[in-house]
Amino acid sequence: MRSRSPFLTGLIHPLNLLMLGLSAVAGLVAAWWLFPVGVLFWLIMVIAVARHPSLRISHQMERRAPLAQRFQRYFDRVERSQVGVFNSLASAPARTRRALQPIQAEIDRLTNQVHSLCQRMTVLENYRLVSQSQADLEADLQHIDEMLDSIGDPLVQREYEESRRSLRERLSKLKIVATHLDRVEAQLMSLSNEMEGIVTEVVRLQAIGPQDGARHVPALVKRLREQSAQLKEFEREAIEV
Repeated sequence: MRSRSPFLTGLIHPLNLLMLGLSAVAGLVAAWWLFPVGVLFWLIMVIAVARHPSLRISHQMERRAPLAQRFQRYFDRVERSQVGVFNSLASAPARTRRALQPIQAEIDRLTNQVHSLCQRMTVLENYRLVSQSQADLEADLQHIDEMLDSIGDPLVQREYEESRRSLRERLSKLKIVATHLDRVEAQLMSLSNEMEGIVTEVVRLQAIGPQDGARHVPALVKRLREQSAQLKEFEREAIEV
């Protein structure tokens, strides 16, 4: 069951509904202008609930599509790192939270980028699995080679040669796809380790205080952006596969 959207949650929040009801009663029994004033406050309360960071990140996590198991485990680690940094900063003093906020923003963008890449790779992984399960292409190719050695009819030979060419193209394509998937998996493994390291670094920066911690923020943001640039390169390559 999917969670409600942040806006809908804000609309049906008990305190917000109470505010709307009180506004209507005040407009009826006291002065009519109290109703529009109350509605204005009600809208402010709805927006405040809908924009609450914890509600938005929870809804975003709920909406993310499942991935191929091969990539889901790495994305789960990345997502846990995102939540870990969020929870760590949520409990930090306001000055520390403001100083380290650029890290959270960069991690949020990177997590979304990782999920987008994994969705693309899930399509390729499913193609690879289906292609391998439907037929043993290597065995088919060997059988064609054996038939070509024993058939003397030129027309039949031409048909078998066409089949061999088609099979070789499929095998070549599958090998390219498999190699690309292996590289993406290796990159995701490296990225998930990097993200977990950044969670530890964020906790350390909280301990040294906002002023000292802020000096380390640009370096961490740079590391995250470098990871993002590498993922963009894999996305570009995926289009060419």
